[in-house]
Formats: sequence, structure tokens, C-alpha cells
Amino acid sequence: MSPRGSPSAGPAACTPLLPAPREADSETMSAGNGDATAMVFDIERYATEDGPGIRSVVFFKGCSLRCAWCQNPESQSLHPQVLYDRSRCTACRRCVEVCPNGAIHELPGLGFVSDPAGCTLCGRCVDECFSDARRVVGRRMTVSSIMAELDRDRAFYAESGGGVTFSGGEPLLQPEALGALARACRERGYHTAVETAGDVPWRSFEAVLPSVDLLYFDLKHIDPDTHRRWTGIAPARILENLDRAAGCTRVLVVRIPVIPGVNADAATLEAMFRHIAALPRVPHVELLPFHRLGLGKYEGLGVPYAMANVANMSREQCAPLADIGRNLGLHVEVGAS
Repeated sequence: MSPRGSPSAGPAACTPLLPAPREADSETMSAGNGDATAMVFDIERYATEDGPGIRSVVFFKGCSLRCAWCQNPESQSLHPQVLYDRSRCTACRRCVEVCPNGAIHELPGLGFVSDPAGCTLCGRCVDECFSDARRVVGRRMTVSSIMAELDRDRAFYAESGGGVTFSGGEPLLQPEALGALARACRERGYHTAVETAGDVPWRSFEAVLPSVDLLYFDLKHIDPDTHRRWTGIAPARILENLDRAAGCTRVLVVRIPVIPGVNADAATLEAMFRHIAALPRVPHVELLPFHRLGLGKYEGLGVPYAMANVANMSREQCAPLADIGRNLGLHVEVGAS
């Protein structure tokens, strides 16, 4: 149900904010020989919502989708970016003064935002920001350096039945590094989970799935035109990969972000549930109520957020939608809003 009481009363579809990466771009994230490298933008410790137990979550940078509701817009580009936090800014203008390219501008209601066309990521504005309102998101790391961070919490994984989750962005855009990390985790006995939107060549799945205990597979919509309107691409490859993954994944959970005006209506979700119910092995399904937690990040990147005026959804609003899937014999849960 939308904030206005009608499933169709939602935001206008957005234009993709950043160019989608070419498939060949994923090769640039790997060293080819020796210790593979990955472009990551965060490693979160002590997470509890992305798999069983206490977990570390490695966030890979780069995604081929441009979902209008994306809560991590800094994950979309394969390259580092400057992220600005207006709530911490003291408006000292030091960043403007030290930028050698004049790429930082004060924008009404947004603060001091970097122009991506002029920013060379020299880092001077970050170094000179006394309030820590500016930071570079995205760094290239070797598999061994990532594992060194993950190993710090091995005791928590063992005691809680937890492990490591690889998220993004789209981690499967960097299959060599992801595969090496997943194998290293399994060798240590860490439970492994991967979160994917599915828009990658099947060979990327083949390189990783043997070392994955749990696969979270996002499904946004099933209608080709609607899916393209809201994410920038058609869903054919996503649906094909979902069908194949269902037959060869240890544990599969299909996650559906429930978005007002996009898919938060009974007819759309029933069609999605029916597709899931016909998979070779029927997975669990999790509905994720829409929220606007990413709004500040859009402001910090200086890009518009198409969902800024869309009301958050509650678990209670999703409950009758979950019942549609349950009536088809699916195990459906509603995640946190």
C-alpha cells in the first residue's frame, strides 16, 4: 500500500544517477596473478541482520543496476568518490579554499558538494576538514588485507555461529576477489553469505557458489518494462540466474524490496511469488519494507533522490502482502523496516 492508499501513487521513475559499469570493468578489480584485489567501500563488524550469528560484512563497490530506491548510492560507481556529511559541516569553507580544481561548490540545502567532473580525488579537502564532514569512499584492498581484518573477529563467529557476508554494490562484479575471499573463509570454517542483485554473467556465480553457504538474491520486479524503468535494465538475465542458482545453492533466500508505487501491490507481488514458487528448489522469501535511510548519502554526493517524498513502509503494511506468498505455499518473512 502506498502512502496515498493506491499502489500506483508513487514517485516518478528516475534517470540513473551514475553510468552503469561495463562487464569488462570487473576484470580491472583483480590482479590476475598473485593476491587478487577488490574495490570496497566499507567493512562492517558485529552485524546481525545479514546472516546467522555475529558477522562481518564486506561491502564491494560497483553495481550494474541503478535502483531509484538504492540506500547506498556510494556503492554504484566502481571508482572512489568523496562523500560529504552536511550534518557535521561547520561551513568554514576550508574545503573550497584548498581544492586545487575549484570543484567544491556550496549548493542551497545541500552544503559544500564536490563536482564529480572536476574532482580528482586528491584528498586535500578530506585532510583539511577539521569536522570530519568529508571522506573518500572506496579503496582497493588485497584479499590478504581483507582477510586480516575479518580474522580479528574469528572468536565471535565461532561463539555465535556467525561468519562473513559479502555485499555491495554487487560483489559478483568482482568474481576473482570474491571467490578468493569466500574460499579463504571456508578454509577457516567461517560461514559465508553473498548478497547479489543477479545481473552478472553466470560464470561469476560458478566461480563463487561452491564456497558460499547462503545466497541472498534480490528480486525487484518481474515485468520487463517496469523493471527497466526503475532499475535501468531489463530483468531477463536476473531471472535466468535466479532459476539456475535455485538448483545449485546450499541455502537461497530471495529478498524483495517492497517499494510504494513500484511493486507494493498485490498483483505484482503475486506474479513474483508465483515465479519463485516454480523454481527448482523453492527458497525462503524475505520482504524488505522501503525506507529513506539513504537520503543523506544522496545529498552528500550531490545527486537527486527520486524517493525523497515517499513515506517509509512498516512491517505491518507488508504483512498482508506476505500472506499472498504464504497462500501459495512459500515461507515468507518480513524484514525490519
